[in-house]
Amino acid sequence: MSTHLYLTRHGETVWNTQKLMQGWKDSPLTDNGIKQASQLSQRLCNITLSAIYSSTSNRAVQTAEIAKGERILEVIKYDDLREISFGKWEGKSAENNEKENPEEWKTFWEAPHLFRNESVESFLKVQERMVDAINKIIKQHPFENVLIVTHSIALKLLMDYFEKNELKNIWSTPAIPSTSLTLLEIKNNEHEVIYKYDTKHLES
Repeated sequence: MSTHLYLTRHGETVWNTQKLMQGWKDSPLTDNGIKQASQLSQRLCNITLSAIYSSTSNRAVQTAEIAKGERILEVIKYDDLREISFGKWEGKSAENNEKENPEEWKTFWEAPHLFRNESVESFLKVQERMVDAINKIIKQHPFENVLIVTHSIALKLLMDYFEKNELKNIWSTPAIPSTSLTLLEIKNNEHEVIYKYDTKHLES
């Protein structure tokens, strides 16, 4: 018997299209983001889910509500599933942040394991809270299927933990597509990645 975690990133948002950093701030799903969440719902329609968890950010909650389809389940909102807090960088473009904090911006992208900023949450802190949240969910739902809606960097850091990738390599893989699906199987306290950042439901 195994526990199966279906992990996804929220659908495309207005700020995604404007290339503004969101973090703990928020913007609504675009029409395309709503379509992506609906396509995810179709992909999941034949899977028996025991619970649906979401980051407390509205873009994740909206994605989760669409993805749950006709299921009579309440979306459980969990602060620890939120994206990294970008602090003073939120709501601004990459170009703006690079101009205002050139050294810190360079470290963020080129040496993330060394990154420090007074207002931006550390990668390690995000990873620790994500792992803690996921372990609590696993404990709460033994041998069940659970959908978890979270965010790009938060999900990257979680998968890096399970795959034993060092923090310095967080940017070695491409950005996670909106509503892509990752399946994590937990059996006898062992974690196996069945598939990762899969987007076949978006191809139709």
